[in-house]
Amino acid sequence: MKKKSKKMKNLITTTSLCILLCSGCSPTQQAPVTPEISVDLSEKRPVNQPDADITIPSILIGEELSQIQADNTPVDNGDGTVTYSLKGGELDSILQQIADSLSDSIQDILDNDDYYPNITEITHDADYTSFTISLSDGQMSMYESMLVMSFYTIGNRYQIYSGVPADQAVTTVIYVNDADNSVISRTDSTSVETFSP
Repeated sequence: MKKKSKKMKNLITTTSLCILLCSGCSPTQQAPVTPEISVDLSEKRPVNQPDADITIPSILIGEELSQIQADNTPVDNGDGTVTYSLKGGELDSILQQIADSLSDSIQDILDNDDYYPNITEITHDADYTSFTISLSDGQMSMYESMLVMSFYTIGNRYQIYSGVPADQAVTTVIYVNDADNSVISRTDSTSVETFSP
C-alpha cells in the first residue's frame, strides 16, 4: 500500500499538495461511473537506448534517478537544469520505470471516486506527448482539473529521457465530454513557465 501511494505521489505531486491544502473541502457528489483504463497496447517501449547526456530541468527530476550509481554526479548548469551522463541501459530502465509508474497511477486515479468522480477513461499516445481525459458529464471537478500539471510533468520527463531536448518537450492534455467526445479543454505544457529550462 505504501509503495502504491509513493507511485501516486510521483505522478500527481501538485494534486496531492492541493488535496492537503483543501482537505476540508468536500468533492462534488456524483452518481458513480465505471472507469476504464485505455492504453494502446502497441505503445513502444524504447530499448537499447544509446549512451547520452540528458539535460533536464531540476523540477522534473523524479525518483527514477535514485537508482543511478552514486558516482554519476549530475552537472548543475546554473540555469535550473542539470545534466546526467547516462548509459543506454540506465535510460531503458528509467523509461520503463516511468511507464510502469504512470500506468499504476492512472489506474489509481480511475479507482478514486472521491476526488475524480467524473473521469471515465484516460488515454495517451505511445510517446506520452498527449493525454486525453474523458469526463462523464462534461464537467470537471477541482481535483480533476489539477491533473494537467501531473501529466505535463510525467509526459515531459519521459520525452526528455527519450532524447527530446528539454526546450522541445511538449505534453498536451485534452479533456473531452464522454457523451459526445467534444473537447472541453485543450492545453499544453508550454503554457507553464516552470517547464521551460
